[in-house]
Amino acid sequence: MDEDEEFEYDGPSKSQLKRDAKVLVAMGERLLTIPEEQLSNIGLPEVVTAVLDTKKIKKGNARKRMLQYLGKLLRNADLTNVELLIDRFDASSVEHVTQFHQLEDWRERLIEEDKMVTDEITAVYPDVDRQHLRALVRNAVSERRQDKQPPVHFRKLFQYLKSLLDS
Repeated sequence: MDEDEEFEYDGPSKSQLKRDAKVLVAMGERLLTIPEEQLSNIGLPEVVTAVLDTKKIKKGNARKRMLQYLGKLLRNADLTNVELLIDRFDASSVEHVTQFHQLEDWRERLIEEDKMVTDEITAVYPDVDRQHLRALVRNAVSERRQDKQPPVHFRKLFQYLKSLLDS
């Protein structure tokens, strides 16, 4: 038996393991930008606790150590929910842009008094408060007709639609 055959290793190289660790640390860092009430959606209580603890730390080296610990926790976790949550709140992701455009489209159609859009919204979000939605639309429509006011109700309508998406 050759000495070379004894020590052959088919696993990832040390460099590859380090690159993978950096990716997980970067993912943990992106988790810090997600609103706290949304973090519970990932279904990993240990990771959520670590993210909340990391958000409290402001000093450089302590924060870096916590991010590495967060990466370590992510190494052993199922990352599908984490990636979906990050993509949902990452403004550069395709999913986020698509959802944002859908909300803008619904808002415009609501203000233009399209009757079908309310049914579309309730089909996607059955918990929608129709009465509150109608009041927001009514205020945005009257605001648009007056032209001289800043678009306060226009923005409130969008924020309400966005809150439906976030819930």
